[in-house]
Amino acid sequence: MRTRVHGRKLLIALTAVGAALVLTGCGTLPPGAAAVVDGTKITNSDVQELADSQCAGAELSAKTSQAQTVTRKQLSQRSLRLLMDIELSLKYAKEEGLEPRADSSSAIYTQVEPLIKALPKKHQESTAATFHRWADATDVLIQAGEQATGKKETAQNQQDLLNAGYQRRESWRKKVDIEIDPRYGPSDDGWPGAGDGSVSEASSSFAKDADAEQPDPSWMSTLPASQKCG
Repeated sequence: MRTRVHGRKLLIALTAVGAALVLTGCGTLPPGAAAVVDGTKITNSDVQELADSQCAGAELSAKTSQAQTVTRKQLSQRSLRLLMDIELSLKYAKEEGLEPRADSSSAIYTQVEPLIKALPKKHQESTAATFHRWADATDVLIQAGEQATGKKETAQNQQDLLNAGYQRRESWRKKVDIEIDPRYGPSDDGWPGAGDGSVSEASSSFAKDADAEQPDPSWMSTLPASQKCG
């Protein structure tokens, strides 16, 4: 069966998880770590490599459409979020004895493959590796959703099964230790991307714009090219 994941784009392949992550103290993060998920280190270099490829994708989109400009900070946060989500799903699958189905995982990956092949060549290999893991992670959650609902996957119910898989993963996730470098702005729900990301509270209008999920376009225009993409 060919599996389709509708509406998934390379720049926004960040699956929504309804519940919070458990955060522990950030002082024990090993050197070079952006996060540690159940003992597995996600490095700053991994995050920045993925952010670089997403920035390149945003620049390509800007040439052909009215794509939204994003900050490098946002891309780094989104990249860490994606890497954490993949790691959680694959760890959950291992504990539950679920393995990616080659055909389904391949079909899921096919949805983003053209976007990856459009990237500059220097970004293609690492990005492809990340999204192959993302495809595997998506498939095992769909399988978890099948188990939870007793339904077999179809093109019509795939998203519902994926959501059910996330709900089942959440019960397991509550016992998982997760640490995030505060520079990635973890929010109250534990995901990077909505918190401050600094050691002091954002008080100036400039700082608040920097921390906003959707910064004001006029503020974005003041940023140097090195700090934004698209």
